[in-house]
Amino acid sequence: MKPVSEEIIEKLAGIAQQLPDKKKRQLLDLLASWTPDVRQAPRESYTELLNFESNKGSHYGHARDVSSTGVFIETPADFELGESVNLFLTFISAPNPINLTGSVVRKIENGIGIQFDEGSQSQVQEMDSIISKHALILRGGK
Repeated sequence: MKPVSEEIIEKLAGIAQQLPDKKKRQLLDLLASWTPDVRQAPRESYTELLNFESNKGSHYGHARDVSSTGVFIETPADFELGESVNLFLTFISAPNPINLTGSVVRKIENGIGIQFDEGSQSQVQEMDSIISKHALILRGGK
């Protein structure tokens, strides 16, 4: 099957924004399957409300997934590619929030993709440990 052009995918993603939430999510998931996954690390579901900061001030959003290299945040705020952000991730199974810094590497109508900075690697390792334990619990210890 011939790859679908980015232009067509972007147009369909725009149309998806006009659909009811359930249908929108179905279409966006389908579109995601049409593009190669270029991420460098496996993603885990992480659906938490986030407060984060940039040089423009404080923001909020919902994380959709997280990996050792970054996080996707659904947010109404407008960002520029390359813009720096400071995140505070909280986990039910961890007593303290994890403070990470990163920059915007992906921008779509309903959110942004953040790539964690090199300086956050010790916090990323801590987060990976928490996520791995959480995923193991969700799978019933298998």
